[in-house]
Amino acid sequence: ISTAPKPILVIDFEAGADIRLAGQSDIDILTVYSRKDLQEALGWLKAEQPPYKTIAFDGFSVYVQQAMREILESRGKTAPTFYEWGLLTQHVREVILGLLQPYAHTIFTALEKKKEEDGKLVWKGPDLPKKIRETLRAIVDLEGVLWIENEKRYLGFVSPKGIAEVKDRSGKLGVKEEPNIEKLLQKVFGEVQK
Repeated sequence: ISTAPKPILVIDFEAGADIRLAGQSDIDILTVYSRKDLQEALGWLKAEQPPYKTIAFDGFSVYVQQAMREILESRGKTAPTFYEWGLLTQHVREVILGLLQPYAHTIFTALEKKKEEDGKLVWKGPDLPKKIRETLRAIVDLEGVLWIENEKRYLGFVSPKGIAEVKDRSGKLGVKEEPNIEKLLQKVFGEVQK
């Protein structure tokens, strides 16, 4: 996140961004704990249009889990039915669209989920319910997966052997890209305004 165009607003749901990003210049951190907190933040972003060039949501998969817990609690349920899954999907779609602002790049981070068959990795992608993954994928331009090879980190936008859920509408990014958001944006869009 810290490599994205600045100034950056990090909406932190995991309560860990302040540890990793605190003290860095041009990075503001807004910690949210609930759907209500996030709705207030989205209202503020829409009304104020603050001068951020990047808005990052850190902990999106954890937030989705919490949102489902809140939905279940509000409905007096212990397990979701088709109706609660629909409420969650609708809510998350509103959150995604609310975070997309014409003045800023938007970044979502999510935990990774893996599927193995016979001891072999056959799929990996964001740890999100299928409908929410599909909604997010339909809206975003880039979806990458963090790769670590020989202790070096890469972001991948082309999946080796079709294992990972990735997306690059530009067709300009590959399997092993430097995990630097500003450089990735330059590759895709040309010169990025500072």
